[in-house]
Amino acid sequence: MTETPQQQFHRVRYHVLREAMKRSIRGFVVVRVLVNLWLMLRTRSIIHPLARIDWNVTIGRRCFIGKATIDTLGGNGRIEIGDGSIIYSECDLMCHHWSRIVIGRDVLFTRKASAITGGHKFADRDATIISQGIATADIVVEDDCWIGYRATLLPGVRVGKGTVVAAGAVVTKDLPPMVVAGGVPAKVIRQR
Repeated sequence: MTETPQQQFHRVRYHVLREAMKRSIRGFVVVRVLVNLWLMLRTRSIIHPLARIDWNVTIGRRCFIGKATIDTLGGNGRIEIGDGSIIYSECDLMCHHWSRIVIGRDVLFTRKASAITGGHKFADRDATIISQGIATADIVVEDDCWIGYRATLLPGVRVGKGTVVAAGAVVTKDLPPMVVAGGVPAKVIRQR
């Protein structure tokens, strides 16, 4: 059974597209792996080969970074991670334009924890939300903190030194040092 010219064309087109996709994915993965390897050697840290780390990120020494997304969203934001900090897999650190995320020394971000420095404005009811822009503010996590499973840090918060943020908490306001905080929104539960 012979193929018609149209069937041959579709088969060849499919083959060419499949090979192009494989090459581009392979190249992307190889570049990411090489960049992460360079970061590991430079900082003496352990970094997952497929971690997404943006160019505006400063990593301290002896850190551990799992398969996380640490991204400045293409803007002039900065993310600084202190010495000995641990960012587990599936964490999202998203820094918008002109804002910063500063993580101190020996901080632990458990799986799926997130920090986001911006959010859409929505005060004007007559305009679309997307046309109103983004409000941004810095996030600071001081030394020796533990950010629990699926906890979220919202724009403009400061987590004091030695604070524990419980699993699933949403931090909307500053937290003092040496406390345990939890809930939505996060409130101080007790002293450490």
